[in-house]
Amino acid sequence: MRACLIKWCLLLGLLGSANCFVTTTPNSYDTIVVGLGSAGCTAASTLAKAGKKVLGLEADNRIGGRVKTVPFGDGVVEVGAEWIHGTVGSRIYESAIKNNITVLPQELDIQVYMSNGSTGNAELVNELMYYCLDLMDHPPEKPEALGHFITRKFMDYIKEKHPEVLNDKDFITEFLEMMNLLMNDYEASNDWNDVSAQTKYEYLGGHRYMSWHRHGYMTFFEILLNTYNNGPGLPTLDIKLNKEVTLIKWPKNSTGQVEVICKDGDVYKANNVIVTVSLGVLKERYSSLFSPPLPNEKVNSIDKISIGLVGKIILSFAEIWWRPNKSYTFLWDSADEKQYSKDDYWLTKIPELSLPMGSSNTITVWTSGDRTKVVSIGL
Repeated sequence: MRACLIKWCLLLGLLGSANCFVTTTPNSYDTIVVGLGSAGCTAASTLAKAGKKVLGLEADNRIGGRVKTVPFGDGVVEVGAEWIHGTVGSRIYESAIKNNITVLPQELDIQVYMSNGSTGNAELVNELMYYCLDLMDHPPEKPEALGHFITRKFMDYIKEKHPEVLNDKDFITEFLEMMNLLMNDYEASNDWNDVSAQTKYEYLGGHRYMSWHRHGYMTFFEILLNTYNNGPGLPTLDIKLNKEVTLIKWPKNSTGQVEVICKDGDVYKANNVIVTVSLGVLKERYSSLFSPPLPNEKVNSIDKISIGLVGKIILSFAEIWWRPNKSYTFLWDSADEKQYSKDDYWLTKIPELSLPMGSSNTITVWTSGDRTKVVSIGL
């Protein structure tokens, strides 16, 4: 799972149509939604379509949260979330199909390159790599770190299928490091032993990598807010951007209204408030954002859930020099790694290169974990 990407242009037509003003009781609503990413926009849209008077408040100058489509190369690219992960039971996929929008499956056929530029024993490497990736769908019965689990199963596999590899300690070490990087790319982790092999995450059926290609993922928000194809928007929905919420006063022991106070001094009231801000914002501000404070069970959840990092470097080229329908990963020889300076060492820890379907002359370089911080500072 490519979880938790580095989160972020704006579709002016979308936002222009999304501002649907309600003039009845000023600053009083049925529901206020704080944060207008996927969850917030879905909540606001659902309630507005049911006839409720809804206010959406977004601290940023755009909606979308970690979905952000931008023009780049010869088309568009996704700075944030990239794919629809699964089609069966996916509201996002169903919304696209209902609106006659074609979303395309992206086949992530991974090509492995050695650090010397060769493909090495490509048949063996691909067999072992896909065996390890398939293990993600067959977790152990007892709790075990993901890295320990895959290493254990990998060693059992080569003992049975490729015993000649057992004597090549360098290859085993280098291959497992490559898999560590790939798994971190899926899990947004710093190291695969930081992640449990067991998970309660339920994958949706169907293809797991469906691309909005040249439509862009932001099209989903146009559909949600009824502005796709110059739609009229939602008449009972009012969206305000650049509205940072600093305090939410909620009636803990009564049925009174909730009061939402913004950084610019504006105050809004509603019967209900839905808060969909990111986990990072909650971790930083939950102690000051809510009055009275949140219940202990919610605070404990916020404190204990960790945040992973995934980053992208998106490059555009004048000419296409790569093979289509491929993604690339790298198996580094330890001697080749040592040739890189401390500042450039992150280049040896790139888990994957992929080809965006929305722009034919671009390549996405993926990073994960602490390496993402290094790249962000370096660039």
